[in-house]
Amino acid sequence: MDNVGKGRRARTQAQRIAAMIRWSGIAMVALGILHMIVLGIDAVAEIPGWLGLELWTAEHWQPLRAQRLELLASNAAFWSTVGSFALPLIMIGAVVIWLDNRQLPVPAFLGWSLLAWIVVASLMIEVSGFPLGIPIATCLILAQGGKRALRRLHSHSPR
Repeated sequence: MDNVGKGRRARTQAQRIAAMIRWSGIAMVALGILHMIVLGIDAVAEIPGWLGLELWTAEHWQPLRAQRLELLASNAAFWSTVGSFALPLIMIGAVVIWLDNRQLPVPAFLGWSLLAWIVVASLMIEVSGFPLGIPIATCLILAQGGKRALRRLHSHSPR
């Protein structure tokens, strides 16, 4: 294959990698928003109590079985929405999109750490939305591997 064909192939591969990264970021934002909407429906009834500082209590530090059922329900709603990983997931997805738009690298540890967390959580609770994150993390990991391969290809090609 001549250098023009190799260059064209490398550009196409770079575009695929960029798309994987971009869509991973978009999927993280969408998954975080979906999580907030689906689980937020139950939390709406708890908001007046939260605004009334209901969660500001030392009762949280008691063993779970010693806490009032109403407080446990309010806690569950809080940790399923505002206190969940959904908001940080939206922010991480936005950062991935921001990095991709500026053609800056996404740290390799991001995909690996996200995958490790998702796999552990998926094994602990099913049926849940955690497995939806596996393809997202996998795309980030594969994209990083593809970028390394492209860098090696460019470093070995004659100029």
